[in-house]
Amino acid sequence: MTSSPILEVPPPLDPAWLDHEEKAGLLLQKPPITDALVRQQTYSTTCKTLNTLLLSGRDAPLTHGLVIRDFTISSASGHTIPIRHYTPSSSSNSESDDPRKEDAEKLDTVIYYHGGGLYVGDLDSEDLTCRRIVKSLGVKVYSVDYLLMPQHSADDALADALHAFRYLRQDVVKGKGKMVVIGSSSGGQLAAQVSLQENKNGKGIDGVLLRCPVLCDASSLPSRWQSKHASMSPAFHTSLLSSAALTAENRTKEKLPLEVEELGGMPRHWIQVCTNDIYYSDGVCYAEGLREKGVQVEMDVVVGWPHTFWLKAPLLGRAVRAEEDMLVGLRWLLED
Repeated sequence: MTSSPILEVPPPLDPAWLDHEEKAGLLLQKPPITDALVRQQTYSTTCKTLNTLLLSGRDAPLTHGLVIRDFTISSASGHTIPIRHYTPSSSSNSESDDPRKEDAEKLDTVIYYHGGGLYVGDLDSEDLTCRRIVKSLGVKVYSVDYLLMPQHSADDALADALHAFRYLRQDVVKGKGKMVVIGSSSGGQLAAQVSLQENKNGKGIDGVLLRCPVLCDASSLPSRWQSKHASMSPAFHTSLLSSAALTAENRTKEKLPLEVEELGGMPRHWIQVCTNDIYYSDGVCYAEGLREKGVQVEMDVVVGWPHTFWLKAPLLGRAVRAEEDMLVGLRWLLED
């Protein structure tokens, strides 16, 4: 679905999701994990366990035909930023651990920011999506990690995202091929903010792909969006997400994407939103704002499904299709 309607209330949840929700016990009350580090470690372990299960079964083809290397760079403040580099095995110098020593082939580049509300997530969170991109499109992917809250601030996360992008563009990619930034959920916030910063600085990004992006503090929306942004209401709450990840207390000092008025000259965007998601309106309003300034935008509206459900239920048919649709969108962004 490519239309982007403003919704006052969401449609019913898809029966396939309701069935999964019940079987997976997602509606059961569970004691919250209050310790931030334990919560981050638990999320990381859950993601790794699911990845191992999928890579040993359905997604076994994602274990070959590509080379994966982890490396770190130093941030402006001196801490290390982990980055995972994926490249097709036919185009990589497998003898080297240096991500800069590649064949002269001008592969397109994707820089990827994982989600997690800026509170959880790491390089394993969306590892299979990065693998799938490389296998399907033959591009290079750099998945960027960043500092997490509450140990650090949202500004620290954005600083890491920007620093890594600039390092990769200047010292690794050096203008070869096209460059697209991708982010899901809060990673979509970072991808959007990086693209806005770099567009302002006149630096080339060829496309932006956002999946259920978090783009505003809904408690202080610009007036132009207040009548159109309805998805923070309880009607949009689901077992996956029922409270705002981004608030006035944990936002960046930098303008959030829906607060930016100067959107002219931005690269083409592909935005995927889910109707039963408190951040549905974020993506829809941002698409409208971009289009008003003449930016090419394609949207994929997933009807009857919750926030980034493909990460929590990857074996469901609609999750597979959402990943396939994302690849179609990325291919469009990379077209001449």
